[in-house]
Amino acid sequence: MELVGCQSLREATRGCRAIVLTATETEAEPLREALIMEESHTLATKRLYVAAPVVLGVTGCDKANAAHLLTCLLQAMLPPPELVLQVGIAGAFTEGGPGASVQVGDVVIATNETYADTGSSSPAGWLSAAELGLPIARSGDTELGGVFPLDLSLAEAARDVIAAAASVAERGAVEALQARPNVLLGPCVTSSCATGLRADGQLVACRWGALAESMEGAAAAHVSALYGVPFLEIRGISNLVTDRDRDSWEVERAVAAAAQAALAVVAAFGGD
Repeated sequence: MELVGCQSLREATRGCRAIVLTATETEAEPLREALIMEESHTLATKRLYVAAPVVLGVTGCDKANAAHLLTCLLQAMLPPPELVLQVGIAGAFTEGGPGASVQVGDVVIATNETYADTGSSSPAGWLSAAELGLPIARSGDTELGGVFPLDLSLAEAARDVIAAAASVAERGAVEALQARPNVLLGPCVTSSCATGLRADGQLVACRWGALAESMEGAAAAHVSALYGVPFLEIRGISNLVTDRDRDSWEVERAVAAAAQAALAVVAAFGGD
């Protein structure tokens, strides 16, 4: 069904309390199957799947697409959702981030999100949006400058839920212990230009202290901040940010890891 206008979108999402966003149908598929999505709609070419209390939106890749669909949903939904959850794959930086290194197949939960490519190069080095004084988004009287702090307690609670769900799934299946992904918390960055050089990845990771990079996360965090809605981002790691080698990416593994983690969070969220 093609949705036109806020009222039709409001009716289609009635009873939904959480928004789950993915960039692609590949990332959405395991979520769609597990949640047994009952209805599907189209909004300006973008797909929505509804099974209250969850609406799953497939935004398309990159920042404008993520911001577009999320803005439409947040503008239409009454009452506003209690959670926005961004789910998908990401590349992990090999160094520069905090704590333990991230490996392919791990899960990263963002503790903040940053527009890594919003700013300016200069002879003196990179100048961030904040250093340039660019108006990106405000939280109260504070200009965020393209860096979006996320709720650490929410991220920690999600990590605990994911760990508990994995432990339950592993009972009676010793071999599953070998495949259990690590779940790490840390800063993430968003860029329309995926980093495909090891040297560039080292610069970005050191500049922002980042664990992982995607093309949508900061945009979803941005819009959620404008509307005052809790935001959580879960990423399965498909590749390490080195000199680009697309054949080495493990997309299916990363999609499965992210989906399993997200489903645990959705199940906990939906439980009364």
